[in-house]
Amino acid sequence: MWKKYLSLLMAGMLLATLCGCAKKQESSEKDNTESAEEAEEIQEEEEETDEGQTENDQTDEIEIELPQESQLAIDYTLAEGLELPPKTRIAVVAKTTKGNYWKAIRTGMEMAVEDLNEAAGLEGNEKVTMTFEGPDQEDNAEQQINIVDAVLAENPQVLCLAAIDVESCSAQLENAQENGIPVIGFDSGVSSKEMMDTICKTDNYGAGAEAARRLAAAVGDFGEILIVSSQQNTESLTDRVLGFESEITNAHKTVTIVDTVYGDDPEDDRSLEERIREILENHPNLKGCFVTDENAAAEVLDILKNPEYQDMKLAGFDASEKQLKAVREGREVGIICQNPYGMGYATVISAARAILTLDNDEMINAGYQWIDQGNIDLEENQKYLYE
Repeated sequence: MWKKYLSLLMAGMLLATLCGCAKKQESSEKDNTESAEEAEEIQEEEEETDEGQTENDQTDEIEIELPQESQLAIDYTLAEGLELPPKTRIAVVAKTTKGNYWKAIRTGMEMAVEDLNEAAGLEGNEKVTMTFEGPDQEDNAEQQINIVDAVLAENPQVLCLAAIDVESCSAQLENAQENGIPVIGFDSGVSSKEMMDTICKTDNYGAGAEAARRLAAAVGDFGEILIVSSQQNTESLTDRVLGFESEITNAHKTVTIVDTVYGDDPEDDRSLEERIREILENHPNLKGCFVTDENAAAEVLDILKNPEYQDMKLAGFDASEKQLKAVREGREVGIICQNPYGMGYATVISAARAILTLDNDEMINAGYQWIDQGNIDLEENQKYLYE
């Protein structure tokens, strides 16, 4: 009988030993897992810190400039002397918050806010603050109106607005005016100019004419060309088309614009790609195309990948990654690049002046630069390349 008890005792001891080993192994594996996770978290934090430092370094290198030829009465690249009251709130509503162009504008604005706080000696919760909002899509005018309504309900000291549609936001701007909230336009304005204290934007008409001169030269100042634009009622794009058309009509008589295609044409529910391909089929001798914005350029560049169109000359607008690559590869003769950092900075400086009831120029020209294979890597042009 004692042998049976001894066998049971030994079995129990063996089982306890095995369980202990299993728990020890489980604990060891858990410790190793936790250590690995901790190491991974530390690495991620270090990467985020490095990324943040890189972004800060890049921001520090940005040089805010506006073109000399604009002959502005006021220097909008300086914050000195603009001592805003503590806790001033600057509300910004852009066409969208997505895309490198709008991110660059925001960066310029944030730089200006930082300089305004330094100029006024504001710190902590006394600082000037800025909100930056916009629709999910650059053509969603209805969503933008709703955002403006919500922003104005919070009673900011100033509203900075890049209007999607020239006829939109009229009621909202009247509301701002009635409540003593100055409105600063940027990138694109509205039809009621008196509703805005000033507007900071590209000379889109002049830029469109510049693109026309460049494209006309690329096609040998002869032949058929096409215009493609994403939106029909956005002031900036409309001005680019008008400037382009005027230059071609008045100065390049042997160049013919066969059509102007708008992505949001309410009378044609086909996709932009379908309509462009139809025009290419109907005009086999088409020699060139002007695209007014990066969205239109993306569509056209995809179509022109076809070897059948390899001789087509394309002139674009905006420094999207896709277009810069096309310029470097010679698939696009060049692009008009805006000055988003300067535009953002000058917009906030003019907003500060409006809050302080100081004068502003009626229009602040942010400037632009033609970029092609020959000058894309020049140091002085890097501020225009918002990749």
